[in-house]
Amino acid sequence: MSSGFQVVLSDLQQAASTFHAEAAAFKAIMPSGGPPCPDGGSAGFDEALHSAVRLLALLHLQMSAVIDEHGSKLQTAHDNYERTETNLTQLAHDITLSGAV
Repeated sequence: MSSGFQVVLSDLQQAASTFHAEAAAFKAIMPSGGPPCPDGGSAGFDEALHSAVRLLALLHLQMSAVIDEHGSKLQTAHDNYERTETNLTQLAHDITLSGAV
């Protein structure tokens, strides 16, 4: 028994679309190479700052990919539920109308 849990296909589809859209929006808020770095005044500090900014840019890209992946998982859940519902509907139809089972 589902204990009151009900999957609504349109909600899963909407959530998947929202995750995909928000992943793209999140990715677009940062320039591809990361934010610009100010000149810190020394070569050592500038190198460390540039490394930190590159890491921040990579983490930002990774986060947007993870958000998008969640959208893909929601889409897969939607597709699985939809396919199962279609199969069960067909089975019920076969049982009640044609006795084919």
